[in-house]
Amino acid sequence: MTPAQDWGKQRRVAPEIWLVCERPDDQADEKYFFIHLPRRTTLAQLVALAHQRWPIEQQYQQLKTELGLDHFEGRTFPGWHHHVVLSAVAYAFLQQERMRREPAITFEAIRAIVQEVFVGLLFAVRPRYATWLDEARRLLPLRL
Repeated sequence: MTPAQDWGKQRRVAPEIWLVCERPDDQADEKYFFIHLPRRTTLAQLVALAHQRWPIEQQYQQLKTELGLDHFEGRTFPGWHHHVVLSAVAYAFLQQERMRREPAITFEAIRAIVQEVFVGLLFAVRPRYATWLDEARRLLPLRL
């Protein structure tokens, strides 16, 4: 047996990595994915896994805009870790509540509900703000 034949029978040190190319008919842009899945993975599973990037990016964007994931200004790792964990738990809770309803409500609708609750709490604690708001509406033709 030659050394080349012997090399082919040895176990691999690293897993096989496949390069998957996608060229949709309606677009000129090609997409490339590196995937290290078993050989028994079907084409449908491969396509489903390759296209999970968009929902993940949407979730990350919602974490940043709606839950303040990118607002941390501390300097310690434990502080950053605490902030990220709280943001992730809040996101998971909101997703669970959103999916519990039929039809599912959006993050913007949840934000509006939470905002109304906090404004109501503010006016309950400081009733003077409600009279100030009425005076401001009467004196200024602004939408407050």
